[in-house]
Amino acid sequence: MSFHDHNVLIACSDKKDRLQFFNYFDDLDAEKIYTASDVEQMHELLAENEEQFTILAFEISSQWIKNLEKINQIKNQHPELKLIALVAMNVNLTPRQHGEIEKMVDGMFYSPVTQQELLAKGTAQVGERESVTRIHSEELEAFLNVHFQLTSLPKLLVEVDSHKILQANEAMLQQFDVKGAAIRGLVWHEISNIKKDKEITRLKSQLNEAGQLNKMVLLNFGHGYVPVNLYLYSVVFDNKTYYLAELFDQTKQQFQQMFLRFLNEVTRINFTENRDKTTMQNMLRWVGFEFCFIVQKELSDQYNQKIWDVSLNNYVDHFVQSNHDFINRKLAKDQIFDVREQANKKIPADEFLNFYGVSSLVAYNCSVDDQSQSVLVAGGMKPVKNWDSVKLLFHQMALHFKQTMAFKALKKSHESESQYDVLTELMNRRYIVKTIEQSIDIALKKRHTLAVMFLDLDRFKVINDSLGHDVGDDVLVSIANILKKNVKNHGVAARYAGDEFLILLNQNISKSQVNQIAETILKDVANPIKLKNGSEINLTISLGIAYFPEHGTSVNKLIKHADIALYNAKLNGKNRYTVYSEELDGDQAKQSEEMVRNLQAAIELDQIEVYYQPKINASTEDIMGFEALVRWEHPELGIISPGLFIPLAEQSELIFPIGLLVIEKACRALKQWQEQFKLPLTMSVNLSPIQLNDKDLIKKINRIIEETAVYPKHLDFEITESEKFKSVKDALLMFKKIVNLGCTLSIDDFGTGHSTLDYLRKIPAKTLKIDQVFVKNIGLSPDDEAILDATIDMAKRVGHFIVAEGVETEEQRQYLTSKGCDYFQGYLFSRPVPASEIDRILTDREKILKKN
Repeated sequence: MSFHDHNVLIACSDKKDRLQFFNYFDDLDAEKIYTASDVEQMHELLAENEEQFTILAFEISSQWIKNLEKINQIKNQHPELKLIALVAMNVNLTPRQHGEIEKMVDGMFYSPVTQQELLAKGTAQVGERESVTRIHSEELEAFLNVHFQLTSLPKLLVEVDSHKILQANEAMLQQFDVKGAAIRGLVWHEISNIKKDKEITRLKSQLNEAGQLNKMVLLNFGHGYVPVNLYLYSVVFDNKTYYLAELFDQTKQQFQQMFLRFLNEVTRINFTENRDKTTMQNMLRWVGFEFCFIVQKELSDQYNQKIWDVSLNNYVDHFVQSNHDFINRKLAKDQIFDVREQANKKIPADEFLNFYGVSSLVAYNCSVDDQSQSVLVAGGMKPVKNWDSVKLLFHQMALHFKQTMAFKALKKSHESESQYDVLTELMNRRYIVKTIEQSIDIALKKRHTLAVMFLDLDRFKVINDSLGHDVGDDVLVSIANILKKNVKNHGVAARYAGDEFLILLNQNISKSQVNQIAETILKDVANPIKLKNGSEINLTISLGIAYFPEHGTSVNKLIKHADIALYNAKLNGKNRYTVYSEELDGDQAKQSEEMVRNLQAAIELDQIEVYYQPKINASTEDIMGFEALVRWEHPELGIISPGLFIPLAEQSELIFPIGLLVIEKACRALKQWQEQFKLPLTMSVNLSPIQLNDKDLIKKINRIIEETAVYPKHLDFEITESEKFKSVKDALLMFKKIVNLGCTLSIDDFGTGHSTLDYLRKIPAKTLKIDQVFVKNIGLSPDDEAILDATIDMAKRVGHFIVAEGVETEEQRQYLTSKGCDYFQGYLFSRPVPASEIDRILTDREKILKKN
């Protein structure tokens, strides 16, 4: 055969394959032979009109021809061209893909190609293309000796009537480690996992009718089942039909799937529970291990304490009883020690390895610190396959355990620190409550008396508002030092909240001693307090006392009654202490009733005012909006703190008219500022959970929006995260209705309540306001900074804007800006001020901009 008048283009990346094709066509005297080393060069050569190619040998790979569509394009553009496909080594075609490509081309090979294979398939024949499924040959033997054997794809020749295997090619015997004599004569479906007669009959019918069958099966060639994609199709030799079977081993693919599944599982193990035990034991069986456990060192300096065990038998007991000097020395030097096979022979002195005849072993040093020295040990009695992957699985398990233990150690090391308030270094609210609970248990057994003191500063808010939080913090530290000095060994002092403090006297001291301590504290606080800036300030405190068991036998009762006594001390002139008595309950009720009547009058006399605190854009440092804050301006008492009258307003349901009054005043002010200063300002208004119980709330809000002509998108409602709603379902429905109005929602004081993704997911809020307690501790508390960072990151991930409250220093502003906060509120920019002051601020802003 001569190719004297034909031009050939060989386009593939592998130099050896190009050389094999070149030599083959050169021996056939091809007129001209061209080669292309990339797909662009191939297309350029095909496009040249000077040369008319007869044959194109091209590569199928991700860098060359990727799919059937690309092959079809070549066929359409060059209909006279004979196509020879060469499948690259890194490409794994399915039987279906193989069959479809084979129908479209005139020859198909797998890299690396050989001269023998090219000769056997008659690659250079030019003429009508043979049928893919009908192979003409003078003798079946010629096909079996040449094409059948030379291909690298495992193949079987199967008899049609009996379905017995007649021949297996060399690739089949090598890949599945089987001898030809052992496989010939076997029925293909009998060595598969297909055992039901109905299923076998159905598959045979499908094969006979369609002429082909493609199925994922498990085949057993004497070494256990192997996952195989089996492709059977009809071929004809000398007018006799056979089935040709092509086998695509799926072992690697299935191993990869299982490996990824278990890799995911080991990073989710809960080492304190046994709920993952079944899954981990399945993993052991899959890799071929029998044991896996974690042991920890005890005082004996041996790994004798069992921490976790998922072994298939009770191996860990023998392990802790045996000496492991060699393994211990290795792990002291390296984090990982492993032996792929014959571990018992390579470490003959180890009693455990010898007793069980352990072959494969992995051990990981999981120690976190001197108090938590642990090792993870896993292995089995037989060598395992895919050793590197197996090691990686257990390495990830060990790493997960180490990280878990490190977190626990860190938590434990910080436990004592987390018992104390960062600013005052007194015990915090959470731990004073625990301490009182523990003291009650002891006092019950020993019949001792306890005293709980509740105290706070008189008019502390005036200090914060007039002098700033820095001075306020200085005052709180000074008060804390006075409390420490006076409590001494009699008990413990704690910062309960803000300017509120609790003292527990739990050393069975007399009431006269308690009174003496209270009097001394009052006297010491009343003396001028020196501040860090060199100035002095005069303060007083009020104090309430409750005794156990006389005034209560639970923490809540004692604190509540001490608080009632404190309130009585304030009403009777401040700067004094009161001991709780039952009569005070009645007095408090009367006082509350009087305040409710005064609050009702305040609404009618328009004493309820709204103050506004600017919100600052972190990027531009310009005002983007305001938060509306309610104030009660009493003609005699001055401004009354919302902390005093809002709880009474909620109890008496006066919160309904007060809340609407705030919304209306805030909307009117917003509209005025927007029109006067031509700014797209926004307004945030707080919503009480009690207000959400008003079924007509949406109608009322909508009426205010229509009357004030405020755009709903500029009106934001803040919900405090830590609030408990009467009905979560009804509250969420109300939130949805507010959003449907076109308004937005913000979650206030974020970080102090639920703080979960589930909470964020359920409430349709767009903005989170970080509680000022975390902002205040920037630069002071690494723990609070970590919480702050995590909170911002979590919020950003779910698409929320961040407002940081209580920003008072440049350091805080810079830190929050670097972490991605969008907006600021705080004394660094402005405290809450009346509407007239906002008019002045915006006017000054406008003048400055005009000058520039």
